[in-house]
Amino acid sequence: MTLRTVLRFLGRNALLGAALVAALGVSAVVTMRVVLSAREVGVPSLVGQALPDASSLAASRALDIRVEGRRHDPGVPVNHVIAQEPPPGRTLKMHRRVRVWVSLGPRRITVPPVEGQSVRTARIALEQAGLPLAHVVEVNALAPEDTVLVQRPVSGETDAPGDGASLLVSRGPGRAAYVMPDLIGRRADAVMVALQAVGFKITDVRYRTYPGVAPGIVLRQLPPAGHRVDSRTPLSLDVSRASS
Repeated sequence: MTLRTVLRFLGRNALLGAALVAALGVSAVVTMRVVLSAREVGVPSLVGQALPDASSLAASRALDIRVEGRRHDPGVPVNHVIAQEPPPGRTLKMHRRVRVWVSLGPRRITVPPVEGQSVRTARIALEQAGLPLAHVVEVNALAPEDTVLVQRPVSGETDAPGDGASLLVSRGPGRAAYVMPDLIGRRADAVMVALQAVGFKITDVRYRTYPGVAPGIVLRQLPPAGHRVDSRTPLSLDVSRASS
């Protein structure tokens, strides 16, 4: 075999070896990418799922779940997922864990009976039970003023309402209402007798001098004429006095 023939043989085998090495390199890269991509999966939505269903759904994607905590939630049933991390749509490597938080359901409280009590006493009792007083509605009733007539929720164990307790409260028997007359310029002694005769209380009378006005005349009134008043409305008058 001549030297030229030997060189040709070696050259051909070297090219063949290089091509083989290159092919193997490309194949390894492609294989590695496939393997790596196959190990990443999308995180499913687990919120609202019962815990066993959430576990099955995660397992179907080769993922595990780990319960991080439990808390009360009025809108999510007991043993259902409230929140998750990472959120749906993210990717994780296979056999990694999705952290979840699970509902204990609505918080249960024992509502005390407060019907027949005063609003102040009822408020203290409800707050001590963990139920704030949210609404108070007053109506005319034969029961003494400030007495609780109806409570919601009723007494006993129940789910804690999100908006607190509501009370229907008596403001006592209905009182006659009047339109405040115009008292300015009238004699104060006659005005006060007339007002007291129908049950009004004059809480404040102030005397002051006013040029050109005889003593004992109403100069100013509160509430002013035309306002709606009843026997509990405080009335005040400014009355003229003799100049010193």
